Amino acid sequence: KESHNTMASSDSDADADDRRPHALDTHTRRGVTYMLGPKVCTHPILLAIDQGTTSTRVIKYELLGFHYKERDGERKDLRPIQSAQHPHKQIHPKPGWVEHDPEEIIENIKKCYREVGGAFTMAVGITNQRETIVAWDSETMKPLHNAIVWCDARTAEIVSRFSEKEKHMVFQKTGMPISTYFSATKMRWLLENSKDVQKAAARGTLRFGTMDSWIVTKLGARRDSNNQELPNVHVTDVTNASRYLLMNIETLEWDDDLLNLFGIKKEWLPRIVSSAERVSGWAGNPSVTKDKEKIELEVYGILGDQHASALGHRLREGDSKNTYGTGCFAMRNTGKTITRSKRGILTTVCWKLGKDEEAEYALEGAVAVGGECIRWLRDEMELVSDANEVEECAKTVTDTGGVTFVPAFGGLFAPHWRDDSRGVIVGLTRYAKKAHICRAALEAIAYQSMEVLEAMELDCEENSKSKKRKKTSSSDGDAKLLSVDGGASVNDTLMQIQADVLGKSVRRPANIETTAYGAALAAAIGAYKRGVYSWYGNSKEPMTVRDVLGEDNQNANDGSKLFESKSTKEERAKGRSRWEDALQRTYGLDTYCDKEQSYNM
Repeated sequence: KESHNTMASSDSDADADDRRPHALDTHTRRGVTYMLGPKVCTHPILLAIDQGTTSTRVIKYELLGFHYKERDGERKDLRPIQSAQHPHKQIHPKPGWVEHDPEEIIENIKKCYREVGGAFTMAVGITNQRETIVAWDSETMKPLHNAIVWCDARTAEIVSRFSEKEKHMVFQKTGMPISTYFSATKMRWLLENSKDVQKAAARGTLRFGTMDSWIVTKLGARRDSNNQELPNVHVTDVTNASRYLLMNIETLEWDDDLLNLFGIKKEWLPRIVSSAERVSGWAGNPSVTKDKEKIELEVYGILGDQHASALGHRLREGDSKNTYGTGCFAMRNTGKTITRSKRGILTTVCWKLGKDEEAEYALEGAVAVGGECIRWLRDEMELVSDANEVEECAKTVTDTGGVTFVPAFGGLFAPHWRDDSRGVIVGLTRYAKKAHICRAALEAIAYQSMEVLEAMELDCEENSKSKKRKKTSSSDGDAKLLSVDGGASVNDTLMQIQADVLGKSVRRPANIETTAYGAALAAAIGAYKRGVYSWYGNSKEPMTVRDVLGEDNQNANDGSKLFESKSTKEERAKGRSRWEDALQRTYGLDTYCDKEQSYNM
């Protein structure tokens, strides 16, 4: 997909426009000569693989502020230059069950890779849907079952088996409650219900992993420095590992007590690595390899999707963001402090940007159904024919007409953690119409996010007072502004409702693809730590942790849009009372759901 221009251009022309084609260049690495495409000649190229709940995207970036010929004044950053995206099928064998085909996802990555011209890439960063678990055979490299997705609710019975003492132990070690949400319960279900998984466990060939592990295992480069084949790589980074319910967040290692509790063997699990380091082997030169179709990724960064989003926003201690995707995910960076929540908020690893770097932590609240409820209105209820129509309908009314929608299709996540909740629409009258329900859906996203953000703020305030913690950055403790991203954040009406519900300003960056951007930043940092940039003949210090998170690098404001709150204190109190009343009505409704009925979405 890359065009190679053999016509030389002058240095002055190149200086005038970085994006113009440049002379065909080469460099030699470990005795192999690589041809470099025109964009690579000017800026090193990185790829971000963004493997999400509904689709997979690959984005190609060029690294600015770093040249083969030194240039001054250019800020170190990443600029997207090409992308490709492919959706994958959502499989629903039973109500509340959600699965993905792991092989379909790998094929979609390959398609995207080829469409953006992924060859001659310096480094690859991976970000992925967390908690979703894949089981495969280490010999055949084939999946043993469809991937069980993070929002799948089939493990409710397994969750109910644990005593209060065991739940407390898990929460203290992991910062998270035992829930259908996390990977360990899904692995336990597979061990009890899949014969193929049971057989592989008996053979000693069973491997478990989240999507990042699966991608690296299937597509990670497997050559050593002598061009010899390496065994399969089985790794996951600390952010993904923190979602298994099996990693101790203080030691950042698999915990024997947790493994024994869930009946999981350590040899089935990936090795835990940092979020910014080389985890694969070296790729062969695609211009000389015999297998032209083979894809070998040199992976230098891995982050779970929400952690990548936070890095894309360049969140420092005290900053918060909310991602509006299939679900909603709010995160607040708490620095090197492990903050324990008293309100059902998760304590998690924010990232560890290198083997020798200290881990940073975060508070996170997950809302199971965010933009998914918009899709539900379109595909299941058929109230609208296009997702954008929801906003158009919502704008035609000034309120919901008393209608409240709680989309607890598979239960409620933070801060309630109610597996027995199911969705409700209440307050219907003859006056209510489609526009009111559409606006109620947008309000549902905003209110669920509000609950999470408020709980995180209170937890941080209490932690700061109890430990008398001093501020460690200029933005520490600043909760006056919420940074947002994700597909649903393009909805101006939703963003204004969010600002009104919170009583605070909401800022949306010009580029809302912060998740892929964060993965690319991690790969850039990981490549620097490995010394990759020296192979490109430049002595200038490239992308470092300080370049991304240093005091002189404020969160990006260029082209961002600010939504300021227009609500009064009385209006916010009234709306919250209505929301909390509807929440109570969702409890225990799982009893009345037909759990045997199959359906497809």
